[in-house]
Amino acid sequence: MLHSEVTGGQQSFQWLERASVAEAGLPEAGEHVLRGPLCSASKGDEMTQDTYEVHDPATLEVVGRAPVHGDQDVREAIAAAQGAARAWAADREARRSALRECAALIRENETELGHLMSREQGKVLAEAVAEFRVGAGLMDYFADLAWDEVEKLPDRADRALEVHYRPVGVVGAIVPWNFPISLLCVKLAPALTAGCTVIAKPSPSTPLSTIALIDLMNRALPAGVLQYRTGPGREVNVALSTLPGVRKISFTGSTEVGTSIAAQAAATVKRVTLELGGNDPALVLDDADIETTAHGIAGSAFRNAGQVCMAVKQVFVPRNRQSELVEALSEAVSHHVLGHGVESGTTMGPLHNEAQRDLVQGLVDQAVAAGARIAAGGGRGCGLPGHFMEPTVVTDARIGMDLVDREQFGNALPVVAYDSLEDTIDGLNAHGFGLGASVWSADLERAHAAAVNIEAGTVWINQHTQVEPDAPFGGWKSSGLGRERGRWGLEEYLELRTVNTRPHTPKT
Repeated sequence: MLHSEVTGGQQSFQWLERASVAEAGLPEAGEHVLRGPLCSASKGDEMTQDTYEVHDPATLEVVGRAPVHGDQDVREAIAAAQGAARAWAADREARRSALRECAALIRENETELGHLMSREQGKVLAEAVAEFRVGAGLMDYFADLAWDEVEKLPDRADRALEVHYRPVGVVGAIVPWNFPISLLCVKLAPALTAGCTVIAKPSPSTPLSTIALIDLMNRALPAGVLQYRTGPGREVNVALSTLPGVRKISFTGSTEVGTSIAAQAAATVKRVTLELGGNDPALVLDDADIETTAHGIAGSAFRNAGQVCMAVKQVFVPRNRQSELVEALSEAVSHHVLGHGVESGTTMGPLHNEAQRDLVQGLVDQAVAAGARIAAGGGRGCGLPGHFMEPTVVTDARIGMDLVDREQFGNALPVVAYDSLEDTIDGLNAHGFGLGASVWSADLERAHAAAVNIEAGTVWINQHTQVEPDAPFGGWKSSGLGRERGRWGLEEYLELRTVNTRPHTPKT
């Protein structure tokens, strides 16, 4: 039985930068070409297939190139994963040791890896490095997690029963661009712990840090256990979701893409874990300390330029306290410095791509046209040519505006005044999203009473966005299926087998 008690093949990775890097400030334009063996090839083979460009969202320059893989490449990866599966699943202690070695390797290289991620994703360097630290922590956590591979049930008079927990098989891990490493490692760590082999598919726009991570981890892992497949389109996603050799898909991304992947996976009856879209509300009660609340909400809402699945994306506040909360939120966001993520002093990078920036700006413009008002931000906030937008607080927003009702996934925060707490909670529950929510109040008993009536996978009180390695995370309703983290995350990668034994007694 699984429980939550915690007990105490080399491949090279490098990227070639073809321009000098300034000792301080923004690096000059440089191009990274990921070298090293492809995961389906033998060690030492050179990259020979087509590649595509990866761009810096702050400068729009080419950061590097990644392989264009297709259906046949996925088939080869599946064959390699199946070939490695039996030996990998057979030795639990070897898996634990390998994961701990992976964690150590990540920590040793976190700064260089973080720099690469900041260039391709756009986030501030410190946040990029923190992602790799989170990944290393997840490797250590699952390596140390105590769980039973065999559970004995109470004996019967003439037979004995055991439940075996076995790896589900080859896993396809499909990851988005907003947190390309932490959202990958939250899949890799439990899958590898369970004894599964994994094929990772990063977002087309953030493949470089994933390739570097996997090449690094493959110094500690046997060949075929962990591979990647990349590409600018959806061919790899479709192959992973439809080919029968993949037995599980773990996907993080939009609800639209997630439901499509689940439908494709259904034809071969794959196990599926989906962490999908969210439109997390922050529900402010009338006794909340405004300065403390505004600081906490702003920290969640504008982290990674608002591109966080469980960020605060809408704020509900009693009507008689709306103006003071909006003023405090405006003050909180006024201190951000927009710029390139690797530049000293930057506290917020760009949105990741042009379409995302245009979407968020369009939602703000629509809300203003319908009667809302920009209280802070609204401009570009940076002279670089990338996809920048200031953190923007929008007051006098209303339910029914797209800025409130849909997941904008960017650095705009609508504030909605309410008159009835119960009606507000009922309205939130009527929507399809159910990833997270938060309640802000000085009265913890009252806050808890509100929290337990909100239909969401995680409800925070006087905080938002904090996740723990040993607590389950996932969504209700259209925000997801299954759970990640803790023993619940490990169970997603295990199949059950019942062994029912009766003695073979000759008849007399």
